[in-house]
Amino acid sequence: MANLTDRERKALLDAAKKIHTYKFMQARGYERLVKRARDERTRQLIAEICANESIESEYWSQKIQQLAREDEGSFKDSFASRKVGIMMGILGTRGFFEWAIIAEDESVEELATRAANIGDLVASEEWTRIASDERFHIERIKKDILGMEGWEMGGGGGVRDVIFGANDGLVSILALVAGVYGAMTESHPVLIAGIAGAVAGAISMGAGAYLSSKSEKEVTEKESERKGIRGRGTPEEEREKLIKFYQAKGFKRREAEAITDRVASEMESREMYTVGEEIGLTSEVSWTPAKAAIITGLSFAIASVVPILPFAFMEVTPAVITAAVASIASLFGVGASKATFTRKSWIRSGLEMMAIGTLASAATYAIGLVIPV
Repeated sequence: MANLTDRERKALLDAAKKIHTYKFMQARGYERLVKRARDERTRQLIAEICANESIESEYWSQKIQQLAREDEGSFKDSFASRKVGIMMGILGTRGFFEWAIIAEDESVEELATRAANIGDLVASEEWTRIASDERFHIERIKKDILGMEGWEMGGGGGVRDVIFGANDGLVSILALVAGVYGAMTESHPVLIAGIAGAVAGAISMGAGAYLSSKSEKEVTEKESERKGIRGRGTPEEEREKLIKFYQAKGFKRREAEAITDRVASEMESREMYTVGEEIGLTSEVSWTPAKAAIITGLSFAIASVVPILPFAFMEVTPAVITAAVASIASLFGVGASKATFTRKSWIRSGLEMMAIGTLASAATYAIGLVIPV
């Protein structure tokens, strides 16, 4: 790494750490699938995928060691392993792998950008080639294992339902108790109003999540039927789409054609999606309407306890202060945790959700003050 400046080395190191993290998590995810495999054939297929991802993870671990200095820390695999179980529970199996491969794809794009900016030509070409190889690997996983088109990225699973339910439970119930407090000066009426609002809100949120998820599923199924009737197009049309996809990523026409031909030759060696179908990932329904309803309603109910609970033990004024502080802190926590799935700034995400909740509560408190009791 002698031909890299300190700035270039750190930029490559950051990208390498991200790629390694997502590869490691995918390997641990496949390990979990091996234990849950329904038959020996499926177990062998998943074990092979797991072994390949483990080799990829180890490769990037070595890259990190080459780039890192002693004072720049190391990868915490125990935390990442625990995180896999949590995220698979929230996102579903397919949703988790979609999330991980999309995150890896974004990290590889970052690596390619960093590589292009390296001053030393030899080092730049070496890291550009590494990024190109990783793109090929990701395309194979998307198509063979997950059944994803290179330009159609899904994922998300139940994140929307968890965040939506928790956020609404905190904001709406805090706003409710703030409004009631503005009109009354006793804890008991505020507590009763809060409990009633929590129960009604949880039921309403669950029902709404079920209907919206069911409608979305029906639209998706209808669209799939429509696409099935039209067909996928000729091989030439599909090849041109993929070339344009890589051109949009910043490759020149000749480079995009070379990558496309490489991907196509690999795909022709086996039937499309066969591996994914055999291990049950391409056909998996990751988030059903019933599950969306339960998760949303449950998230709402749990979160609503935060602004309600102080009124069961305190006088009204200290209770409302405690509820406000606890709820606003919880809103920040929920917003910050969302960044785990969106890969955005956790500080900005937390502050955004906290600000929205605070403004909503202040507005209803003001309304409560002007309503005569």
